[in-house]
Amino acid sequence: MNRLIGTGSRKGSTWFDRAGNKIQRPPSWAAIAGVLAATGPRGRRAALRGGACYLSAVAVHLPIKALVGRRHPPGSALLQLGPFTSSFPSGHAAADLAFVFGAAQELPVSFVPLSCATLAVHWSLIRKRAHYPSDVLVGGALGIAVSLASRKIWPPKPKSGDEGAPLGEEPSTSAADDLSVQESGRERLTDATRETGGADALLSSTPRSRP
Repeated sequence: MNRLIGTGSRKGSTWFDRAGNKIQRPPSWAAIAGVLAATGPRGRRAALRGGACYLSAVAVHLPIKALVGRRHPPGSALLQLGPFTSSFPSGHAAADLAFVFGAAQELPVSFVPLSCATLAVHWSLIRKRAHYPSDVLVGGALGIAVSLASRKIWPPKPKSGDEGAPLGEEPSTSAADDLSVQESGRERLTDATRETGGADALLSSTPRSRP
């Protein structure tokens, strides 16, 4: 366990820390979006939605930073407090989780691997004293809220077997269903013809009454 998380907030560095340090950078998330887009139509929608949620979370959290003005933990590299360098909330946590939950709306299978990536980022932020745990928790909650808001404003495309059908329309009937409908219609027509023929024969065999 010590090899994974280390023994303290300021001592040493593990592979988990180094992974988190790299993933938290915006170019890394741009690369992740590119990988998702390369997987197909659903992956492209996931990359687009994830990127939109990422940028939205960045824009939303900055006014909160300016309003709160919380200093970073002792030992942090960011000792000087500026207008948008407040420790609360964590912008990385907000943007990362907004991307994860946004992309998962279009491509659910991406949720687990992307969540593991954000876990490394958040642990790294706390361990190297860049943020307090509460900064990361509130930032993550903000990112999730942004992704949920995007779902209301911009609903994801329904996951149906016929992706080519426009929204609000039922998928087209299959060829087998068409064939069964045609055969059923033919049987009904044959039965009706037989009934009509039987009635005609009965009328023709009935003797006419003389006047």
